[in-house]
Amino acid sequence: MTTSDSALTSAPRAPATTSVALGPEDAERIMALEHLVWFEVAPGVSAEDSLAELDFERTRGAELVSSGPRPGAAPGAEPLAGMYASWAMAVTAPGPLGSLVSLPMNGLTWVGVHPDLRRRGILRQMMTEHLTTAHDHGEAVAGLQAAEPGIYGRFGYGAASLDVTLTLGRGTELAAGEALDAAAEQVSTHMVPAGTPEAMAVIQRAHLRAAEHTLGAVTRTEEMAGVWFRDFPVARGSKEPLQVLFATRDDDVCGYALVRRSSKWEHNVPGGEVTVREIGATDPAALLALARRVVDFDLTGKVTLHGRGLDDPILWWAGGPRPTSLRAGDSLWVRLVDVDKALTARGYAAPADVVLDVLDPVCPWNQRRWRLTVGSDGVGRCLPTDDAPDLRMPVTALGAAYLGSRPIAGQTVVGTVTELRPGAAAELSRAMRGDVEPVAAIGF
Repeated sequence: MTTSDSALTSAPRAPATTSVALGPEDAERIMALEHLVWFEVAPGVSAEDSLAELDFERTRGAELVSSGPRPGAAPGAEPLAGMYASWAMAVTAPGPLGSLVSLPMNGLTWVGVHPDLRRRGILRQMMTEHLTTAHDHGEAVAGLQAAEPGIYGRFGYGAASLDVTLTLGRGTELAAGEALDAAAEQVSTHMVPAGTPEAMAVIQRAHLRAAEHTLGAVTRTEEMAGVWFRDFPVARGSKEPLQVLFATRDDDVCGYALVRRSSKWEHNVPGGEVTVREIGATDPAALLALARRVVDFDLTGKVTLHGRGLDDPILWWAGGPRPTSLRAGDSLWVRLVDVDKALTARGYAAPADVVLDVLDPVCPWNQRRWRLTVGSDGVGRCLPTDDAPDLRMPVTALGAAYLGSRPIAGQTVVGTVTELRPGAAAELSRAMRGDVEPVAAIGF
């Protein structure tokens, strides 16, 4: 695949590039590009360790077809113009009538363009290739977490969940009902270093079990899980090794929390900080037991929990938004690679019969009219049609609504969606809504 067209005549001419498979032998070029794009270097972590998380069957680079001399550059292999990778992940979506269903998701990551070649069409080339490949492989849903939110809407991704960060003080009272208090007392917790093979295996097991009960949850592959939480002492520096709290009930793991504490003293008074990177559980009692543990570490004064949702139980156990210093941002961006397959795969909360006129210039196989029919059982079927449309929308709108949040009716008010039949937006909104808000995705 090559590109040579420029979007504007006044813009720099797009360089000719070709798409290439990347492998471990490209480690030096990959890391050189990553350091230029992200300007972050982890001391004491080798290129091999950094790349261990990549699936090289799903990692591609953009190479310049030809380039002139680069004054000051060392001789040797030319730098990559860009790269991207993905993982065969899964996401928990709404199932029929309030149930949950785990669906395959192409998780896009490691996307970067060389700083010298920005705004030359290279990202569009890579994204088009990525989505075409996902379509060819039958991956109906794609997802990512955006470093810059202004980029990926252009390629059909919609922000489908929020990342809510909660800040609590040590000893915050988490008030729950008597029955839940009694159930939480039956849950025990213990802490071990997260970076050992033994711990990472149990983290993955707990992670997958928690995701079964959590709308919006994204799950790591087994290959990712085997390297994700490794400890590199030089890169970590003076920080505490990442710890994991496991919640167990009758010797069965029912939850986990990834925790790191930072020591802090002022005038001989301890004020350490606790950062909770992930916390997940199979039920509210296990979540309550973990949350009460993380707000009660000695020598600490502040607890920050990442990756929570707007109706998160911890938020309301702690008294609501004001005492928790709530901060929210976008989390998982969802893209329907194949509209018909993606809308048929998830479930619905109410019957519906709507014709959608979908606009999707990046994936032209989607750009047509589709009839979504949902029965009283919450099972939907999406098929091509030539009937008059009830709603006209960019594919981005469907991605934003896919996890049960960002209702179509709300996007109609914003102007993203055009209602052509009165009541159609509300009808589709009721059908697509989840019973709760989706939680933030794990970091990937």
